[in-house]
Amino acid sequence: MNKSLIAAFSVISALSLISSTAFAGKYGPLQLTNPNPAPLSITNSISDVDGHVGGFVDSAGNINGDMMNPDNVTILYPVAGTVNATVTDMRTGETLGTVVETGDIAATVKFPTSFFGLMGDWGALPATMAWTMDDFAMNLNGSTFNFAEELTGRAFPHLGPVENPMETGTMALRMAGCAGVREVSGEGDYAGKVGTLCMNGTFTFDQYFNGKGVSNCTIALHTPLQ
Repeated sequence: MNKSLIAAFSVISALSLISSTAFAGKYGPLQLTNPNPAPLSITNSISDVDGHVGGFVDSAGNINGDMMNPDNVTILYPVAGTVNATVTDMRTGETLGTVVETGDIAATVKFPTSFFGLMGDWGALPATMAWTMDDFAMNLNGSTFNFAEELTGRAFPHLGPVENPMETGTMALRMAGCAGVREVSGEGDYAGKVGTLCMNGTFTFDQYFNGKGVSNCTIALHTPLQ
């Protein structure tokens, strides 16, 4: 059975759980349980974004557009794209893909200029490379999130590339990061909630350092005490 069929069955099974928390498993009836605190809302999504070099920041904190400036320390990298609900295989927890677009995302990623080293030998780079993100806005199920706490991100060049570049012509970098978020619109499914967002995925750069990022996101939210 291919993954598309499994995904379809997973959606149908998930819908059936709306009316019943018990369902039949390989070894008899299974019971849906959730050990999380009852006030915690957790959503899983896949973000698919495109990005490009938007400018640079030098050691004095000045923004400029000169890629050759030897005093540059940060690459400003705007990204934007869609947010899509995750479909999961209930037997294994494996992500199968998405079927529904639930929102959009935009931000400015801040890479150190050492990320240009990804155009060369990844083995010569540090095992982990720090990055962060600013001007973040994610619209999800009618709610809008901004960062309440700075994103702490890491890239892991020594774990990749994910695919064989001799076969695909691309090299996907493994990346991850987490931040505190706050719902700011007062609308939608998560109005007024706060929590944490964690990204886990890949970013691929072309020869002009244009990029495509795919992030598997988990957001855990609660309503703050007044």
